[in-house]
Amino acid sequence: MTMMSNLPRDLLEEILSRAPADSMRAIRLTCKKWNTLTEEESFRKKQLLLAKAAKEFMVVMLMNSMVCLVSINLHKEDDVIKCNGKLINLTDVSQVFHCGGLVCITNGCTNTRDVLWNPYWGQTRWIEARSRHAYIYAIGYETKISCRSYKIVSSANYYIDDKRVDYEIYELDSNSWRVLDLNSDWATAFYKMEVSVKGNAYTYTRAGGRGEFLICFDFTTEGFGPALPLPFHSHRQDIVALSSVREEQLAVLCQRYDTLHMEIWISSKIEPNDVSWRKLLLAVDMKPLTVCYGNFFVDEEKKVAVVFDKDKEIRHRNTAYIIGENGYLRKVDLGESAPFLVGCSYVPSSVQIKQLSKGKSN
Repeated sequence: MTMMSNLPRDLLEEILSRAPADSMRAIRLTCKKWNTLTEEESFRKKQLLLAKAAKEFMVVMLMNSMVCLVSINLHKEDDVIKCNGKLINLTDVSQVFHCGGLVCITNGCTNTRDVLWNPYWGQTRWIEARSRHAYIYAIGYETKISCRSYKIVSSANYYIDDKRVDYEIYELDSNSWRVLDLNSDWATAFYKMEVSVKGNAYTYTRAGGRGEFLICFDFTTEGFGPALPLPFHSHRQDIVALSSVREEQLAVLCQRYDTLHMEIWISSKIEPNDVSWRKLLLAVDMKPLTVCYGNFFVDEEKKVAVVFDKDKEIRHRNTAYIIGENGYLRKVDLGESAPFLVGCSYVPSSVQIKQLSKGKSN
């Protein structure tokens, strides 16, 4: 009988690459040979190609008080949404951000200690804020010659030497925070709706008489770009939400408060200083669904969206609404709910989280 350890390398790679992302840590710990194999770029590329061929996309969501990895396959009739298991056990999660394979999970209770995590490697790293009055705003990266330099920007409200601090940035490579001297008319007008695309963070903003627009925080220049137009005009009571499409495109949802009609647009071009749009779908009969929490994900090929929200008929239940053209609607029960839903799309990455020296804190 041939043992797994004696299989040819190509065959072993083919088998292991089909394992779910939440099993990677167990695979790496099995033996040195498997650990070395999973670290190779060819292995990661094969995993991504298999996921794309299966027409699945993954999201990280807070479900049943646990942060879980959920796979969604809209090309299947059954088991469209599958929870691949608990990824990390945290209490009082307030926000979940994702960029380049790294997930940042914020603590809504203390605001002083958050966790950075790569589900692919099973690596975590705790990050301590300099003040309990600082809130993580987004995670992103600057692309350098040979690698990505990951950073976290936070919105702050405290003073250093009688000078007000509004924004500060944390660099993973240097394990240090520093204050950002930003001069922006809308720097304090953000809604908490941040999505990372191509390493930068985009936020939906409504600022007084200036109306509504998008703002990009560029992690390379470490500053805000100009106001970017939305593809529609919304009322203050309308629901507007953002989502990323495999971290390459930006999607925006708008549900009208009076008619409950829903429209979803997707970017055909997205840069810190420029954006253009095309309509993905218009669902005209959405009375069964009134979006509250704004977590949604799209399948561009099928022109279908999945909106995560509370069930309107059964209290304390999470529900996924699958929406297509002409108002197609299907409900999938996800079980008991947390007080509110938080989540983000997830794209696996082999990037390593640099570990701190023993006894060294942020």
